[in-house]
Amino acid sequence: MKNKLAFFIIAVPIIVFLDRMAKIFSPDGKCFGFICIRQTTNTGAALSLFSNFSPIIPILIIISAAVLFLASFFYFKEKRFGLLHTGLALLFAGTLGNLIDRIAYGHVIDFITFSFIPRFPAFNLSDFANVAGALIIIIVLLKKGK
Repeated sequence: MKNKLAFFIIAVPIIVFLDRMAKIFSPDGKCFGFICIRQTTNTGAALSLFSNFSPIIPILIIISAAVLFLASFFYFKEKRFGLLHTGLALLFAGTLGNLIDRIAYGHVIDFITFSFIPRFPAFNLSDFANVAGALIIIIVLLKKGK
């Protein structure tokens, strides 16, 4: 129990902090190899779905709160500390990082793009944590199902 609580208490704030700092201090308009930094706002969901559809913000806040609840519930319900905890902590931190933006600004700040995919939507570190966490959770659950 101590290991998984310590991991959660350390990992989540670090990921949220790094996301906040990157959103605030990232150099707008710079490219580093194939990764470019371009500040943009996302008023919708993942990949800018439902952008500029104002009723989506309260819905996304409710969904985010549900994800936070479920991720923490399953995190602390699972007895043996393992890879599932890493996925759930990443999902929790990523969701929290974007929820902070939605509540504070009414949109999410995105800033990472790829120079070789010009039309690909911008994303942020919280999005990366969400995707990595979801992939880890899916892999763990698929392995358990075998």
